[in-house]
Amino acid sequence: MHRLPVPVLLVLALTISACQAPAIKPDPDKQAKGESLSRKLPFKSTAISPDHIDKELLYNYLAGEISVQRGDWEAAYEHLMAAARQAKDPVAASKAARLAWRQDDRARAADAIHLWIEYDPNALAARQLALLSSLRGKDLAGAMEQARAIIQIADALGKDGFLLLGSALASAKGKTKLALMDNLVRDYPDNAHAHYARALVSTQEKDFEAALSAVDQASSLAPDWDKPYLLRVQIHAMRGKDSAAKQALRDAARQHPEVPTIQEAYGRLLMQQKEYAEALEHFRQALKYNPKDQELRYLVGVLALQTENWNLARRTWEQLRDDPQYQKQNEAWYFLGQLEELQGNLEQAVENYRQVKGGRLKNDALLRIAILTGKLGKPEESRKMFRNLRITAPHQAIQTYITEAELFKELEMPEQALAIYNEAIQTYPQDTDLRYARGLLAADMGNVGLAEKDFKAVLNIKPNDTDTLNALGYTLADLTDRYQEAYDYISAAYKQAPESPAILDSMGWVLYRLGRTEESLKFLRAAAKLLDDPEIAAHLGEVLWTTGARADAQRVWNQALKNHPDSEKLIKTIQRFQ
Repeated sequence: MHRLPVPVLLVLALTISACQAPAIKPDPDKQAKGESLSRKLPFKSTAISPDHIDKELLYNYLAGEISVQRGDWEAAYEHLMAAARQAKDPVAASKAARLAWRQDDRARAADAIHLWIEYDPNALAARQLALLSSLRGKDLAGAMEQARAIIQIADALGKDGFLLLGSALASAKGKTKLALMDNLVRDYPDNAHAHYARALVSTQEKDFEAALSAVDQASSLAPDWDKPYLLRVQIHAMRGKDSAAKQALRDAARQHPEVPTIQEAYGRLLMQQKEYAEALEHFRQALKYNPKDQELRYLVGVLALQTENWNLARRTWEQLRDDPQYQKQNEAWYFLGQLEELQGNLEQAVENYRQVKGGRLKNDALLRIAILTGKLGKPEESRKMFRNLRITAPHQAIQTYITEAELFKELEMPEQALAIYNEAIQTYPQDTDLRYARGLLAADMGNVGLAEKDFKAVLNIKPNDTDTLNALGYTLADLTDRYQEAYDYISAAYKQAPESPAILDSMGWVLYRLGRTEESLKFLRAAAKLLDDPEIAAHLGEVLWTTGARADAQRVWNQALKNHPDSEKLIKTIQRFQ
């Protein structure tokens, strides 16, 4: 069985794959906001800046900057510290602190951090650096002082101080940071954020049991908070327990249908596992509670197309297209084009694709227009569009050639398809994709010489290419009597991909040709189990028929005909035996 290229297919699957990239967007933490926004900052600076800048102060500022540019960090540090002391300037102190920290000069860093905090005691960055400095020196008391200050400052700013601590501690190592978090949990036993931060730190240290225990405590204290549930999933995944991770997310989604981030996270997991229908329901649930989230609506639209929920798909993409806040109207028009194309409304699909005036899908839309123009009975107009695409998007010229040729092959115009490949290979003689694709077409046309020439040209460049080894072996097994040579090629492919349905089918077919019928059936049955394909069914039925198992062969063919009523290969095989 050949492994055919599929350039003419819609890009929907690629779009689904691309949708997996964005990370989950957690809801803002409610407990860290609210009344705290009106609180005053907890610490006051006693530093009084000078009322003018004298020459020495200006010199230290300039000398410090120049030394930084020259890479003389020690001189830069001294000048910046002098400027910081003279001007009571936290900015100069912060630069000096970071310089010394990067050079791992703990003493100098500690001096600069001390000044930084003295001049700007509510600077979270200064407190975080002081915290790490204390931890490096295994000064638990000093680290606790800074941790408490971070929590107080963050609370006044409406931020989650415990989350800031967990993030800051990611770069720290050793047991001191665990002891720090244990002390904080004892100080704040009823604060879910404290337990969550403890779980984060335990996860950083790969103490997964302690992390899970802390996550459970956080969830019990704040059952509607999404982050502990998501962290639990991450912990299971880090331990290699994918089933436990999926179960944890499933349980969270069922228990908290009103938390959109949990629904979205579970939807993304299901989407990765190609469970599109169930993923769609969870995205819709998330959208119900977060109706302004355009990314969620986008995912709903893509999955509605994938699951052929046409009404939902149309409604979703029209909403995105008409929403003035949505910045990707071109993509909405593109997917409305796909909607019409998938439903067989080719002329309306072309009109929708024409509305794609820019963006990342513009070339794809033009490609779809060229394909559909050919399918609408205008092959010459279609060819002009393909030529224009190769001029306007030269980086995609090779794929455009392949797509055009495959279109004419689908339109049952193989000679035109071959002419397109000939032109392409004359322009790009070393391109293996073009050679492979023309080889497949030549084999379908019964031109064994050209097919063999192209497949061997690919193997000269890529000697171990699995698909080409398989395609050459299958062609020789199917169209010649060079069965042993075919077996050698297919065996080489099988060693590299023993679970490929296409290669299993090829192996079964060449063994049948070699008269090794029982072995052949083993491979063909394995291929049929892995993939519902009419060519595999045709082969399996033929071998069963020749062994006398005609009733079994008939069952295989009937089922394949039910699923693939238009398969020419299957129909011709059945007709040969009936």
